Amino acid sequence: MSTSSHGKQNGIAAEKQHTATAMRIDLLTVAAIAVVAYLLSVIIHEALGHGLASLLVGLHPTRVTSVDLEVDFTGVVAWKMRFVSAGCAANVIAALIVLSLQRVTLKASAPTRYFLWLLATVNLLSPAGYLIALSFAGFGDWYDFLQGIAYHLYWQVGLTLLGVIIALLGLYVVTRTLDPFLGTDKGQRLSRARKMILISYLTGSIVNTLAAVLNPTSPLLILTSAAAASFGGTALILFIWRLVVNARTHSTEVPLTPTRDWVWIGLGCAALLVYFVVLGPGLPR
Repeated sequence: MSTSSHGKQNGIAAEKQHTATAMRIDLLTVAAIAVVAYLLSVIIHEALGHGLASLLVGLHPTRVTSVDLEVDFTGVVAWKMRFVSAGCAANVIAALIVLSLQRVTLKASAPTRYFLWLLATVNLLSPAGYLIALSFAGFGDWYDFLQGIAYHLYWQVGLTLLGVIIALLGLYVVTRTLDPFLGTDKGQRLSRARKMILISYLTGSIVNTLAAVLNPTSPLLILTSAAAASFGGTALILFIWRLVVNARTHSTEVPLTPTRDWVWIGLGCAALLVYFVVLGPGLPR
């Protein structure tokens, strides 16, 4: 074999190795992104959803934690209580805004684009999960919303169907926007989707549940709010990897890959501090 042929083969091998390295998903970065995305979703739900709604109808929240917002509804008319209880609406609005941002951030880094994808996904599928699972439950935001309402059963069925519609539309949208991260090979697509989604789901849900241990209101909120909202509310995300196995017409052969990104890892650490030092115990103290 000539020296030139040997050098060419070494060059091809090096290029393949470089490509493989560039396509290797960094799990630490994905986990950090998940902590930030789940934290922002909590803030959107509790502070912007319930909190801002309370202020708009003249009520004054007394405490906000990662799992609840305390408001005194004594003597408050029913429609104001229902308006405050429908905090999921803020998550849907936030998801639509982030989906719009995805269209204008196509030149952003892969970790940043994955963060936007995950933030939109959590804020879309979490409200859907709430509506589907909790419309008939004896606790939670929608239980409060339905208290004293006429045609109670019809409302329960209607809210459940609304949750199904949001879930189906949400899954349709987020499976399409996840496609740039998956490539064209069928086995590769499934592996990459499973890896990113499972790490994000478990990390975000575990951190959110552990932070709830610090809430001063009630130990019951750890189960009924934190675990239910995290593991249950975002469980629909686990369906995604089964929906993206086949490549689309416009799928790119070389996928976007969240590689090691110390900025996002730093943001993830900062989000952990907010979870366990600020929102876990709650504000004010």
